Formats: sequence, C-alpha cells, structure tokens
Amino acid sequence: MEEAQEKDMDAVASFKSGKSLSITGRQDNICSRLQMINLLASSNRYGYIFYATESDGLVIIPSKYIDQKSSYLTKSSDDDDDNDDENQNLEKNSIIHRSYMPTQMINKNSLIIPYWLSLNADDSILAIVLSQLDTQTWYIIFYDVVKLIQSPDSTPIGTPINLSNNSIGDTIIHFTWNPAIPNMFAYIDGNGSVSTFEIDQNSKQLKSLGKCDANDDNSSICWSPKGKQIVVVTYDGVLELYEPNMKLKKKYPSAISANSLFPPCISVLWFSTHQFLLGFSENNPDENTNDNSFFHIMVTYDKDQLVRTQIYNDLFFDAYETPININSQYFYVRINESKIIVCGLTKSLKIHVLGSDELNQFSCNC
Repeated sequence: MEEAQEKDMDAVASFKSGKSLSITGRQDNICSRLQMINLLASSNRYGYIFYATESDGLVIIPSKYIDQKSSYLTKSSDDDDDNDDENQNLEKNSIIHRSYMPTQMINKNSLIIPYWLSLNADDSILAIVLSQLDTQTWYIIFYDVVKLIQSPDSTPIGTPINLSNNSIGDTIIHFTWNPAIPNMFAYIDGNGSVSTFEIDQNSKQLKSLGKCDANDDNSSICWSPKGKQIVVVTYDGVLELYEPNMKLKKKYPSAISANSLFPPCISVLWFSTHQFLLGFSENNPDENTNDNSFFHIMVTYDKDQLVRTQIYNDLFFDAYETPININSQYFYVRINESKIIVCGLTKSLKIHVLGSDELNQFSCNC
C-alpha cells in the first residue's frame, strides 16, 4: 500500500455512537449442520462496513453513509447538520461498491454462495470464503482493502485457494486470521483438518505452513492472543495446542465428565496463557431448553493440567423461540484491554458481557 493512500484512508470518518442502519440481502441456501457463517466485517481503521449475500454480492458501505442515513437517531455533539453538499454527495454515492464476487461476475451466478468475510489484524486484507454449488467447489479469495474500496474492479491478492468438496469434507467450518501476524490465517474444514497459511509480503503469493490430520471430532479453532499458537477444540472439549506449522505442542484433557450429557462444544476462545472459553450448544433446541442447552465454561489449567472451571449457564434461554433451521453459532468480540468478552448466539436475541475478577487475574505470554 502506498503511504499517501494509507494516509488518505486513515482520514476517513470513524464510526460514531447512536447510529444504526438496516441493510438488505438474501441468503436462501440453508447451511449444513457443521457450517458456520460470517457475512459481516467492520474496519474501524478505515471506517467501512463489508457484507455479502448471494443476492447482493459484496457490498462496501462507508461510515459517513451510516451517519447520514441514521439521522433519525440521537445525534452526537460532533455531528455536522450544515454540510448539505456532503449529504447530497453521500446520497448519490451512498454505497461505494456493490458488485458480484469474482466467480459471479458476468452472469451473476446465483449458485455462488458467500459464507465468510474476515478482515486481518491490521484491516489491510479482506478474505472472502465462497461455495459454488454446481461445481461443488470452495474458494478463498483475498483483497487489498484500500484498493478494493477505491476500485470496484480490484484484482485479488495472489491466486485464490480452490478446494473441492471432497477434499474438505463438503465445507469450511471456520476461518480465522492470526491476531498478531497480519499475513497469517487458518481454517478448519468439514473433515476436522486444520490448515495454516501465510501471504508472502513481497510476492503476495500464498504459502502453506502446515496441516493437521483429519479428525471428525474437531469442531473449532482459535489463535492465541499473541498469535504464537493455535488451539483446536473437539466436540467433547478436549484442547490441542499447535504451532503455526501445525506441529502439536500440548494437549489438555476435557474439563467435562465423559459420562455427562452436555451438548457439543462448538467454539473456543483462547483467553489467556492457560485459560480458554468454551461454548456449548444444542443443535436443535425446543421448549425443553434448559441450563444444559446453551452455556459457556471458562477453563483454566495449571502446570499439572489440573483444571478449574467457571460455568456461565444462564445466558440464552430465549433460543428455542427462533427457527430450527438456523444453526447454533456463537459470536464474540474481545476487548483485550479490559479482558471483557461480548458474546452473542445466532438463535438468540440476547447479547451478554462476560467478565469477572476470576477472569481478569491471568496474563498471557502465548
């Protein structure tokens, strides 16, 4: 990225409080039992929202448009109501970029389904995970964020990753960027195999770092806070810690009893050196939803791998009211400075903030 371009982009308005905007789009294809999705990404650095659906393709919206379109809400003291010229320009060019993704281009192929959008650690690269239904192929495509915002015809970074359904167990379950190394990422596929890559800073080509063996019990992944390792969690809560080259470094036993009737562990968040937040969820909750249907366990291991747990089991009792064809999926926002975790669930209208004295007494060197 050119220095002048970066300075121009950094000058874009940032998001303000008290603003909201409804965006439209359609995603008719129902996910498989294992499929996780993430169709929204936000760049605080540049002040843009990215979202994708099968009906709208990729859409990029500037924060100024959100400010102008949500003027009916309470305005902050620094809002400028007098700049009519700017508002008129925003109205004419309200959405910077609404275009179909590379394999959708000319024919607007409705069989190309976006499943995942993700920005890297410094908001400089946007990753898009797509599935093409007719050819049973998956793609992972990367864009330079500044170039993508400035030009609708921006060329992807390097050669997209092309994966057949058979090679990945029909799906990519989860995609995640390294939180400290902007050019490194990982994904877990439907076979339970985890692959790690890096994007060469000079050639912009992808380099495979490692891949672990397939394991149907593996459910999710998460980088350590400093990006030195990656953890793989199984459905029964066993944790395996790997180096970026996918060499196994350590294994922690599950914190739950083998004889328990707990639902599957579907997510993991690496909180501090020996501390992990595990999310458990029923696949199809009903009117019998109870304390054991949706809950989190904060798990802390000592040097002898003895475990201490803090259970959060009163978070999402409204989940059974939503359609059963929506997969259970937890979403997290981590505020590292305050060691606070904001948690949501696809099947619930509730958002919860997790944080306590017990959670805040650990440091991380991982």
